[in-house]
Amino acid sequence: MDRGRKAMPVQNKACMERHVQRCQERHKQKLQNMKSNIDNKCPRGASHLKTKAKKNALMEERFEQIETENRILLEKMSHIMRCKGDIDCTNDSIKYSKPKNKERRKRELKRITKENQQILNRIQAARPTYNHRKWKDEAKVNDRILANICEFKQPARKDERPMIGDEDSIFGYLDFYDSVPEESEGETSLF
Repeated sequence: MDRGRKAMPVQNKACMERHVQRCQERHKQKLQNMKSNIDNKCPRGASHLKTKAKKNALMEERFEQIETENRILLEKMSHIMRCKGDIDCTNDSIKYSKPKNKERRKRELKRITKENQQILNRIQAARPTYNHRKWKDEAKVNDRILANICEFKQPARKDERPMIGDEDSIFGYLDFYDSVPEESEGETSLF
């Protein structure tokens, strides 16, 4: 026992001794039965990892496909047995059937081709409504009028080559010095 308890005055030392011993026994019992607050057990296993639902669904789908193929094969075999093994080489699918309106489509195509040929002949036989020679003459007249109106000469066109006796210089327009007469050797200039 500890000193503090021995120093306490009690009426009956034997009763106090039993009481302290009972308290210690109860304390030891509680320590043994005590549960921890921290959960240190292994975690529960995830059920979705054990069942593998996706794999099972894929397997189920595959089994259904196999069952369907087996049923179709069995029906074909029973048909062969009922027909006494005759060869069935006719194909009823639309892919191999002959078109029912083949002649009508041919007639329609011939009619369209004939109409197109007639339209082409009419286009080729039509006289043109535009006269390019008249346009060229009008363009020359307009150029002469423009040259008379302009203060400065128009630059020469790229497609036209300057004439040798032309007033324009090699740069395509009339230079200031081209218009000034050349001086003779004896005369002096005021400039």
